[in-house]
Amino acid sequence: MATITIIRWHHLAAIAVGGGCLGVFPALSHAHVKWFSEPVAEPAPALPDSTTVVVLCVLVAVGTLLAKAVDLLSRAYSLTPRCLCSRSTGPLRLVYYLIAGYFLGAALTGTFLVPHLHVAEPLLTLGVAAQLVVYSALLLERGRALCASLIVMLFVIAGLHDPLFVMEYPVLLGLAWVVLFADKTPTPLGIFLVRCLLGASLISLAFTEKLHNPARAIALLDHYSLNFMSELGMAYSDRLFVYSAGVVELLIGVVFLSGWVTRLTIGVLFAFMVATNSYFFWIGEYRMAMIELVGHLPIFACGILLLFYHPVSEKTGASVSHPGAPARASEAPGRPR
Repeated sequence: MATITIIRWHHLAAIAVGGGCLGVFPALSHAHVKWFSEPVAEPAPALPDSTTVVVLCVLVAVGTLLAKAVDLLSRAYSLTPRCLCSRSTGPLRLVYYLIAGYFLGAALTGTFLVPHLHVAEPLLTLGVAAQLVVYSALLLERGRALCASLIVMLFVIAGLHDPLFVMEYPVLLGLAWVVLFADKTPTPLGIFLVRCLLGASLISLAFTEKLHNPARAIALLDHYSLNFMSELGMAYSDRLFVYSAGVVELLIGVVFLSGWVTRLTIGVLFAFMVATNSYFFWIGEYRMAMIELVGHLPIFACGILLLFYHPVSEKTGASVSHPGAPARASEAPGRPR
């Protein structure tokens, strides 16, 4: 009995350390598994043991509480620079260019939105043409209603071919809303939708690519040395590494849905994507690096929107003035989170 207890505590410590290291060293864990691997035949997804489940849940809970604590500090002490709260059209124009680049990359590679989605040839040709229209219109900043309609149409067609696509990439609908209704700056509802749909996308990807069925991710690790925990000499299996990466992705999605420390969370997410992409360039996998870069452009677009246009939060304890009454100095809103 004592031996079993020691093994379980050793397992628990390994999971905790791995989750923490993935948070500190974000590299290599945010690659989209389906883009670079084929489906792996497995009789049934191997569920993690009870100890792993408990520790993963504790890590998510602790990370969420930590995000809330940092959020309270940012409200109380105005930790976020004011320069990240923009009223200009520059960031929005950059968002349009990022979305345009995504659709151009997909069209040039003959991809229907994402690399792992397979559609019939006549429909694929129409999809490539539609993506080129979206690219051209966004680049010229003309026909935004047409662009938004085409994005929604492509999303619906992709969902009909792969129902999981609807759960994994709803962020495209948020970007379509911004394209359609943004004037000089995005609408508050548009920013809210982008934040929530980005969080939902990350949570869905954490489960579908890592937590629910890690076999495909483990097969990817067999070809590339992404498990830096084992490289450091720790007894950290590939399956455990995949679970840890999934928890980090899940935690980021939960924090986005909560609306806490949104800008800080965007910085963490950007670090994940840049590190993963840099690793593929470093090992000479330039095709994979370009696929990863182009595929993440919508997430970068969402990040720019949230960095510069996320609503300003009032300081904790600030009083609320009556409608129509001028705000006193003590009632001035706090700096953005």
